[in-house]
Amino acid sequence: MTIGMVVAKNNSNRFPGKNKYILNGYPLFWHSVQPLLNSKQIDQVYVVTDSEYIQTYCNKKNVSVIWRPANASRDNDKLISIIRWAYYNLDISCDIVVSVMANCPGHTNTDIDLGIERFKEHNLKEVRSFDALGQENGIMILHKDIVEDNRDISYYIGSIQTTAKEIHYKEEI
Repeated sequence: MTIGMVVAKNNSNRFPGKNKYILNGYPLFWHSVQPLLNSKQIDQVYVVTDSEYIQTYCNKKNVSVIWRPANASRDNDKLISIIRWAYYNLDISCDIVVSVMANCPGHTNTDIDLGIERFKEHNLKEVRSFDALGQENGIMILHKDIVEDNRDISYYIGSIQTTAKEIHYKEEI
């Protein structure tokens, strides 16, 4: 089983309300959820959040939410730590976890499917997306070993090039 996961926190110090900011008619985080929902290879999609707005939005769209309580919602938490926490709070077993960062609009389901195909074809443990300049831009495809074994760096990593952009400040939109 392959799951998709978007971590969308309520608070952003550099761009307050970032994940809820309306971009082209949708909250910013939704631009990361949509390609997961449209992927041919994702079996289930989850949004991990501590935001009531995001939870309500997802409920209206019939997207599963994993609620992050205050003790699992610190500003300096590493993304991989949040993914691990959410993974261990699921009642299902999966082999692949695909995470798209909530502040990285522009990815497509084709990007995700290509990354998963590369992951499987080359027996990789991790695939990440980068832009044309080599900057990481938001997709992480992780083998369950990376998540379960508490690894920070993998040993069989691949990459895909996408045109998405990581947003940290409102001026970057």
